[in-house]
Amino acid sequence: MNKTTITIGKYSYSFDETRGILTDAKGKVIKADVKKISDDEFSVIVDGRSIHLFLTRSKDILTATVNNALFEIQRETMRDKLAKQLQKESGTKTNTVTVRAPMPGLITKMLKQEGTLISAGDGIIVVEAMKMENEIKSPKSGTLKKLFVKEKQTVEKNDHLFTIE
Repeated sequence: MNKTTITIGKYSYSFDETRGILTDAKGKVIKADVKKISDDEFSVIVDGRSIHLFLTRSKDILTATVNNALFEIQRETMRDKLAKQLQKESGTKTNTVTVRAPMPGLITKMLKQEGTLISAGDGIIVVEAMKMENEIKSPKSGTLKKLFVKEKQTVEKNDHLFTIE
């Protein structure tokens, strides 16, 4: 199941991409009819209310203009939530972070080597899962202290991948 959480202003919605169902924060199904006017412009009818929506992308920020009000959109997939949770759980009090595999898969690429100085967000390892390549990124800046895996190795969910100090 692919669920995406979308936060627009103070409102939070979940979208089940597999079944095409949109729900609010309380789990209530929201009936929405979306018509694409152009690449970034949509006409949306939600519970009988008409909404004119413009999407704007700049760098990593997505904003929506809804009926002339501007909102920043936060999008988080289930994979994003799981990765954050695993990164939080894997940290220790010594400012060292051990990142674990968010899913079972095959290590296809090693993007960095032990001892390398890295920045937060740098790709470290590529894990192939269900025929999709997922780049596992560093949650913080520091030194890549230890790699627990090598290319062509299979990993299970929660296996240690690397440590950043």
